[in-house]
Amino acid sequence: MKKFIFVLLVVLLSFSITYAGNFGVGVVIGEPTGLSFRLWQGKAQAFDFGLAWSLNANVLHLFADMVTHNYGIFKPSSGSMPFYYGVGVRILAADNTNFGIRIPLGVVYIPKGMNLDFFFELVPTLELVPQTSIDVDGAFGFRYYF
Repeated sequence: MKKFIFVLLVVLLSFSITYAGNFGVGVVIGEPTGLSFRLWQGKAQAFDFGLAWSLNANVLHLFADMVTHNYGIFKPSSGSMPFYYGVGVRILAADNTNFGIRIPLGVVYIPKGMNLDFFFELVPTLELVPQTSIDVDGAFGFRYYF
């Protein structure tokens, strides 16, 4: 598992060099709590990744989402604040490995002229393996863009 995490971090850091200005690294606080990564693919699309720890269930969360941003719902006086939604996958690594489909729903505030964003999200998840169940995660956080 340590080798996997090391390789994941090396790959993500290489993204920050390749996609200068489009790759964000930050912190997510809530359920789960850990690291948050976002790779923008234009103005409306992004890939979100996370490596986090569940304080309630004592398991490692690995997740990846493709999200779309709608800039027309919220209109702040400065910066932008799109609503985002998407689909992704989650792996819970513990004694048993769980796999599920995520549906992230959130709002991200992007201050004008800064390399930061701040976000809040709720993520319903349909667990498929080892059994079918529904879970909901919620968190807030921030990312710095390189």
